[in-house]
Order: sequence, then C-alpha cells, then structure tokens
Amino acid sequence: MAVYPATPTGACSKRTGSKLAKRSARSRSKTKEGYPSLRSWTMAQVRSKNTKPEIAVRKAAHALGLRFRLHRKSLPGTPDLTFASKRIALFVHGCFWHRHDCDKATSPASNVEYWTAKFDRNVRRDARNATDLRKAGWRCVRIWECETKDAKKLAGILRRKIASKPKAL
Repeated sequence: MAVYPATPTGACSKRTGSKLAKRSARSRSKTKEGYPSLRSWTMAQVRSKNTKPEIAVRKAAHALGLRFRLHRKSLPGTPDLTFASKRIALFVHGCFWHRHDCDKATSPASNVEYWTAKFDRNVRRDARNATDLRKAGWRCVRIWECETKDAKKLAGILRRKIASKPKAL
C-alpha cells in the first residue's frame, strides 16, 4: 500500500480519487454561498433519490426476501425500485409533491398559481409514466410517503402489492 505525504491545503495530491477528496468536494457543494437566495438553496436540498421513505421501502422489501434494482433509467419515470422477474416498477411518492389525499399534501400559501401548476405537472407526468410502463409490459406500483412510517404496515403493503401473484387481467 502506497503512502502519500500530506499536502498543504489547496495543493494537488496523487490521491485525487480518494474518499477524502470526494467528501470535501461534496461538503463544499452544500454550502449556501453558491446560490442566489436562501429559497433556491432550500429547494436544491430536496432529494429525488435515496430519501428516507425510499430507504424504508428498500429495507422492508429486502427483509421480505425481495430482490430489486434501483433507479433504472431505461424505464419511463426512472422507478425507485424495479423487480425485473415480476416486471414491477415501484415508485415511492412524496405526499406533498405528488398530491396524495392525506395531511402531508398541503398547499403553500404564497405563489399559489405557480404551485398549482407545478403540482398539476407532477400528477400528469406520473400518469404518463404509469401509462408508458403499462404499454411496455410493466406493472406500476405506487407507495406513498405516509405509508412508510409504520414498518409492519409497510411490510403488509409490500407483501400485498409485490410478493403476491398479480390478478389476471
């Protein structure tokens, strides 16, 4: 194993691909200085992958013995989990962004026209992706953020929607 001497801050190192270099680059990108406003920075922190609800679904699915692939870009909508042997594409939707009928799907009080249009686009895109997946021979399953809070209920939902055999059409 090669040992490289420590370099002063800002100097180049032979360890450019190291975890330390990647970690420091990541932490610099999360600072607020590079954004035009605090709101812009706040919105940039909203993740689309590896969210807490998605990780809860992944853990529950794995505990049930289900094996899956993550974020298949070759499918419409880039499903969060795909079960290729069953041809099931699973989406873990946030209640706020995808307008579930629960308490989390509140609407912002400011800039109402923008948010209404934004939510409508999200819902239309979800429907279009589900239709495209069905046309490609995939079954589309949606799990809502509010359904991921209780692990036992989530396991039951996954068992019912994924592990069981689909009904004949």
